[in-house]
Amino acid sequence: MLRATFHRPLLLLALVSACRETPPPSAPVAPAPTAPSPARPAADVKWGVIEGRVRLTGTPPAPTLSPTTGTVVSVCGEQAEDRSLVVGAEGALAHTVVSLKSGAGLPAPASLPADPMLDQKKCVYEPPVLAARAGGTLTLRNSDPLVHNVRAASGSNRSFFNVAMPLEGMTTRKPLPAEPGVVPIRCDIHPWMRAVVRTFDHSYYATTSPEGRFRLEVPEGTHTLVLWHERLPQAEQTVNVRAGEVVEVEQSWAVGDLK
Repeated sequence: MLRATFHRPLLLLALVSACRETPPPSAPVAPAPTAPSPARPAADVKWGVIEGRVRLTGTPPAPTLSPTTGTVVSVCGEQAEDRSLVVGAEGALAHTVVSLKSGAGLPAPASLPADPMLDQKKCVYEPPVLAARAGGTLTLRNSDPLVHNVRAASGSNRSFFNVAMPLEGMTTRKPLPAEPGVVPIRCDIHPWMRAVVRTFDHSYYATTSPEGRFRLEVPEGTHTLVLWHERLPQAEQTVNVRAGEVVEVEQSWAVGDLK
């Protein structure tokens, strides 16, 4: 009995020590897969720049004026001006869309164009012409204290989206059609409000400024430049761009070419 009583604490101590032993290290956890990075331009691409100016020669026609309705006169004025043709000093042609004809076969641009925004301001769409990536996002904003709606057509004038914007300062985002083309935009409440979005399957595009100017950074090589205006015949120019150089382009249409 004395011998058994003497060894019992030693047995308990051994059991406690065993419970306190450090467990074997667990197997390392594999890192979670990361999302693929967005497309980047190839590291060995050499870049040049195409800059240009677009003009309309001759005396442009006076813009068409549409009477507004009595409920919006205090915000929009008594007449709204058609902005499908905006001509500045010395014939500078704003809102001409300039793009590369074969841009889809080129590496991604060094800097991608920002998603466009269409504002509703004093009962007109601003700007009246936008360029965007097909399948991209169009931001819509209502800067008027009025109810507007934005209806976009796709294909054979099929409604692609139609969104009501009843609040001043309201902003929303809508997807553009996946197929490149021309997307007309209308307001059903104020029928004189119209705009157009020209979409592409690449990101080599720009629109001309109020001074009729544009700038595109492109890979070195020979490119076909496409100049598009809703009311003029499409024009093309072939340019050879060398790395680190700026190529100047001039494009003009005559007033008689207007549709």
